[in-house]
Amino acid sequence: MEQDIRIETLIIMSVAIFAVLAVVAFVVPFEDQETKLFFIAVVAALTGINVVGLFMVWRSSPTIVDEVFLMTPTGMLLKHYTRRLRPDQDEDILAGMLTAVQNFIRDSFDEAGGRLNEIRFENYDILISHGKSIVIAAIISTKKPERLRDQLKTATADLEAEFGDRIAKWTGDKKDLGDVDVIMKRFLSGKYRR
Repeated sequence: MEQDIRIETLIIMSVAIFAVLAVVAFVVPFEDQETKLFFIAVVAALTGINVVGLFMVWRSSPTIVDEVFLMTPTGMLLKHYTRRLRPDQDEDILAGMLTAVQNFIRDSFDEAGGRLNEIRFENYDILISHGKSIVIAAIISTKKPERLRDQLKTATADLEAEFGDRIAKWTGDKKDLGDVDVIMKRFLSGKYRR
């Protein structure tokens, strides 16, 4: 059974373990100085092992971007990117479905005028970022969507700044989209930076 362990939980556990060991090492009276030094060395070794373990857990499950849909705010699909060799479903249907879900939630529940930003389904998270002329929906299969949120916002802002005017007046010719693939491929790698 797979569990969702957040890095914050691991850090809190590490600090608690260190605190308990430190209290025992420095508050509990020992018979002689050698025993106390031995116990302090054990505390230091266990703390070091814990830090290395935290780092290994954090690095072991990278953010995996499975699919990205680049759409207009009305739901028209501009580009679809996938890690799979052959997409097994109609990408226009998926883009339309995401738009329909957003519209349904906005019309049914949202009185403040907000936007849908995330959908969770089993082992998948769908993160949605809105620009003036574009919407990016990223489907990720990881338990760490927080790593991708800022990258998604940055990619959306970069695409909006570079291609927003062209997308707003888009005629349907994919050649008019220019080099959006360059930005989107960097985003798909899970390591998007400006």
